[in-house]
Amino acid sequence: MPAWIRRSLYAVMLACCAIIGARVYLEFAKEPVSTELNDSAAAAAPEKLPDFSLNDVWGQPRSISEWAGQPLLINFWATWCAPCRREMPLLQALHNERTGTGIQVVGIAIDRQPDVQAYITEAGISYPILTGESDAIAVSDLFGLSGLGLPFSVLVDSNSNVLTVHVGELLPEQLRTMVEISQSVAANKLSVFDARTQLRLLDQQQP
Repeated sequence: MPAWIRRSLYAVMLACCAIIGARVYLEFAKEPVSTELNDSAAAAAPEKLPDFSLNDVWGQPRSISEWAGQPLLINFWATWCAPCRREMPLLQALHNERTGTGIQVVGIAIDRQPDVQAYITEAGISYPILTGESDAIAVSDLFGLSGLGLPFSVLVDSNSNVLTVHVGELLPEQLRTMVEISQSVAANKLSVFDARTQLRLLDQQQP
């Protein structure tokens, strides 16, 4: 068999495997994330927000310390991730209400910069987005999240305490409760320990 035919067949096989793998991933992503997975993520998460830098969608370096001193919801996502796309309108709404909630949303796209730039323009996403492929994966490693799939979100208080790591798609009621707990911590009505406990119970009650 000529070499060019072998190469063509190999390329077709790789493409078929990629399509099948993507379909399996998307079907899996529709399933609820297990409590055990969220428990594992919470156990691996650091107590404090690590310092890191990534480029934004325009290629400019940005440090997470730029938003120091305010509560953060850091959301890891990708353009090819269906649950990520579904939750982004909720995050955009939270960003629009940030004056009232005090929470700054920061997205981290584990994806190619041109794809991210095109998607957020089309979807009307205006909260800060940092991007990277291997660099963004390295950042997810700082939270013990690499290899857990997407999306996942990290809630941080104004003193850089990591309050929770939520693996899987955020639902409206979950996000509302996270915002309320964050506001209670900011108002000194709830300790960091109690906030983490309540947020862990929230993940255990997810459908």
